Amino acid sequence: MKTDTPFCVGDQAGQCEVTTPKLTWPMTVQAPTDERKTRFKELKRVRGAVCFGALAAHFGAESSKKLEWRVDRRLPYGEDVDSSPSNKYLRWRQGTLPHDDSLTHVEARTAGSVRLGYWRDLPLWQIMSPDLPPISGLHQVIEQMPRNIRKILLHDTDPAREGRFHHTIPGRSQILAVRNQRSLDAFMTLVCLARKGEVLENDPLHFLPAACAYEIFPRILYSHKPLRYRWEGLFECLRKVLWCRVYSNGASFHFPIEMIHRSLAALDADPEATLPNLTGLRVSTSS
Repeated sequence: MKTDTPFCVGDQAGQCEVTTPKLTWPMTVQAPTDERKTRFKELKRVRGAVCFGALAAHFGAESSKKLEWRVDRRLPYGEDVDSSPSNKYLRWRQGTLPHDDSLTHVEARTAGSVRLGYWRDLPLWQIMSPDLPPISGLHQVIEQMPRNIRKILLHDTDPAREGRFHHTIPGRSQILAVRNQRSLDAFMTLVCLARKGEVLENDPLHFLPAACAYEIFPRILYSHKPLRYRWEGLFECLRKVLWCRVYSNGASFHFPIEMIHRSLAALDADPEATLPNLTGLRVSTSS
């Protein structure tokens, strides 16, 4: 089956694999209760791991014990000191989110270099919720994006007199323009637009932003070490929201994690590497 936005299964773009629908619930119905609880736990674990990854990247240590030594200045464990680690940072990795006092402590210890509050409260977690976000909440996230993104999607880059922005259904050119920003803000905006398509039961509006988010995902991981830490969990949460949909015409598309691995390896070897273009070209990023 041919589409205008094919996804490669091998190393070359242009091959599209359309599979038999696999989801057990349609596009606009919430996940079953047990599945919903599991997905919330998975998302919370990803959030905690990202916070842990922010510390690990700054201090150059992925051991929770070493982080206690370096962040909290605890002495190495031995016979003359308490041999029981607090496991505070280990619990983050397991899904416990850092408290506000931890944010203050880490900011002080890193001279503000680790923005733990930023990673804990990233808007991405809100729009990745297993529960379908209200469209007002999605619009609010878009309105808080940098001006360069608002300029692409909104008629007014600043709110009107009544304090409101005017939202429309973005066209293909606008969505590709957001993709071309290749920033974390752009990535979150694409996820937001895909979920807006889900709310509106608009298959094309869901598919194209979701596909664009998949295309730039390796660059986001490469540029943001906290997100790259144990990123497979993040990919799985995103996959369930964006990349395993069965659309109203029965079509589903293959978004393999193997391509993300290959693209990351290419970027590690050459940060200027050209990655597969899967969703088409747009010369200008202006709206």
